[in-house]
Amino acid sequence: MSLQHKLWQADNISNDEAVNSWNEAAQEFTSFFAEDEEFYHKNLINPSLLELIGRIEGKTILDLACGEGHLARNLAKRTKGNIKVFGVDASANMVNIAAEKSQAFSRCLTFRQADAGDLAEFQTDFFDIAICNMALMDIKDYVQVIGEVARILKAKGDFIFSILHPCFMTPQSEWITDENDNVIGWRVRDYYARLVWKWAIKSKMKSETYCFHRTLEDYFRALSKSGFVVTDIREPAPGQELIEMKPRLVRNLQRADFLIVKSVLGGQF
Repeated sequence: MSLQHKLWQADNISNDEAVNSWNEAAQEFTSFFAEDEEFYHKNLINPSLLELIGRIEGKTILDLACGEGHLARNLAKRTKGNIKVFGVDASANMVNIAAEKSQAFSRCLTFRQADAGDLAEFQTDFFDIAICNMALMDIKDYVQVIGEVARILKAKGDFIFSILHPCFMTPQSEWITDENDNVIGWRVRDYYARLVWKWAIKSKMKSETYCFHRTLEDYFRALSKSGFVVTDIREPAPGQELIEMKPRLVRNLQRADFLIVKSVLGGQF
């Protein structure tokens, strides 16, 4: 069965519609971070993301599209407060939740509502590192966002982002099953169709949010256009220990769910 049921051309979905879908889903989505890290973030995404981020003590960091703030809190804990993180999200509900959940770290964490493509309140060359964790595929004007990140980063600053893997998580992609309903593969469809789908990103969620599919080339061209050079990537896969904890994850070895990219502003290959 296909994971994406409702499809649109990207031009038919406005930025406001995309933001409003997250505003409406904020409380429900946050419930999956009751212990500060949702399952896939804790076990697959964040370990690879943190590895690529590297040393962060004393840095000024942008947590772009920060959601309920779990990553910012993680960074604060890791550095024992020796960090300055600005969390930005277009959803007012997400920002309010993030601020409330992060009161213990108010000395080093600040949350603001702002569109990721318009960071006018931050001066040029302000941040050492910018991070966008599992959000760039949910933002309509991703090229503008990457351009703004380039503006607010210092020279040689790092931009690290994680997304649904665009080579596998495509419009109308689906599991292939045999006659006994056993999963035997993953079918990729419409890779070059830059479509938008609306879905419940967690199976137990009722709220739906928009996801904008782009090709891998689209993302890399946008990075290059703004002066970034990709220096590393990760495609985290579940290990044996994680599969033993959640056996159905064995099927996820047939595809890469996530792509994590590290790029440097004005860097070199």
